Amino acid sequence: MNPEGTWVQALQLDKAATHAFIAMIAAMHNSLAMWADTSTIDFHRFQAVKSINERLNLEGKDDSKPISDGLVVAVALLVNIEAFIGSLAAAAAHMSGLKRMVDLRGGIVEGFQHSTILQRSISWADYSYATAAHKPVVFPFIPQLASSLALHDRFTSRSMLANMEPLGFKDLTVQNREAVELFELLYSITECINNFDYASLESTYGQRIQVSDSIYMVEWRLCHLEEIFRSRQSWKRAGSVPLLSSIEEGERPARYPSPTDLSDVLIYAAHLFLHLAIRGQPPSAQRHRALAEALMSALCDPILTLDLLSQPKVFEVPGSQLSRSNPGQVAGSSTSESVPTSYAPASEVSHGNMPRPARDELHANILLWALFVGSCVRVPVSLDSSVLLGNHHEFFINALKNYCRMRNIMDKDTLAAKLKDIMWLYSWCEYQLTLVWNEISNDLRPWVTAGEQVNATVAVSRDQQEQSQ
Repeated sequence: MNPEGTWVQALQLDKAATHAFIAMIAAMHNSLAMWADTSTIDFHRFQAVKSINERLNLEGKDDSKPISDGLVVAVALLVNIEAFIGSLAAAAAHMSGLKRMVDLRGGIVEGFQHSTILQRSISWADYSYATAAHKPVVFPFIPQLASSLALHDRFTSRSMLANMEPLGFKDLTVQNREAVELFELLYSITECINNFDYASLESTYGQRIQVSDSIYMVEWRLCHLEEIFRSRQSWKRAGSVPLLSSIEEGERPARYPSPTDLSDVLIYAAHLFLHLAIRGQPPSAQRHRALAEALMSALCDPILTLDLLSQPKVFEVPGSQLSRSNPGQVAGSSTSESVPTSYAPASEVSHGNMPRPARDELHANILLWALFVGSCVRVPVSLDSSVLLGNHHEFFINALKNYCRMRNIMDKDTLAAKLKDIMWLYSWCEYQLTLVWNEISNDLRPWVTAGEQVNATVAVSRDQQEQSQ
């Protein structure tokens, strides 16, 4: 987060910041160890607040004694702690105090231009509260933190080409171009970290600055896109949704029925990946609850369209089995008599015997990747949670398991290959994939539809007749 240095050395000189920092470490340790004992966190939070209140009797009263950097860091850390453990009322109170302190110092851009470390620390507190409480960011954009890594065009061109194909109701698309652009930047950050040379930190100073600035910029834009999404949801509930021009408008006539848009899914999954993998936040932290619930809400349309929450009916004909390599082909049947494949949207089925080139699986893999990222969240179930949104992990695991069945993803290597087609942070993703695969692997079976059941029965009956003759 702070490639220019660290404020940890300054903690030795500031009592409030020291206690706040220890409380933050204790909160992260409790989350990683799944401990419910908060005595260490509570003690150091209390000591930090006590020291802050004592200091406020002396600092900030006039220009001769301004608010110190250490006091600002301490309050920013308290915002992070409360957001991390899900104490949003306390986080809101500290956020209000932090905003007042920053304003007394002349604002985050002008008042703290002497230290990008402080600017990043304040911004991280802002992002933490905004994402945990579904609120807009408080502080303005900081231009000096706005440099960006080079983009790779890994998704933009592929997505545009995929959207040019004839698409039907059960097909997937991403129509928000800004979401795709942010995903490109997140991919650049991930690849830079994958290839980072930790043995020569001094020689990679400039690269680390760019990565840190890119993280700042991508989260800023993600927060604003999420605020637009929340506003749109509010308009829908109020029955006053404004008519917005489509990304594709003017290029070709509207398609009916329209494909399922994954733009909001991509935004929230990217934000979760940023917090979990890039920033290294523990998967069980309460701070992920709001983003996980937002991702669940954004997934409603694709999950209902593809029917990913229903338990699939697995059909088994006595004396036969469906091949795992091709679930649409009955064992013992010829290739020409094979059953249709288990997952083939109507728009992808070739007409007659005309061969059709394989379509890019980008959008399908984005949905798969989003379900995987959601499955990595392991926030403990809250007693006051609603029945629908209570167990986030179980929701994502079941949807991922059913989608793997639908797409005939029956082994870990195939799943890893499709996830790597989207985004993959090596050490983190490998560990999380092992955990997720252990949960879904035992229940994976080929996805068989009712139509395939009839065809399979006919094929087996024909084989039995041939054998009797």
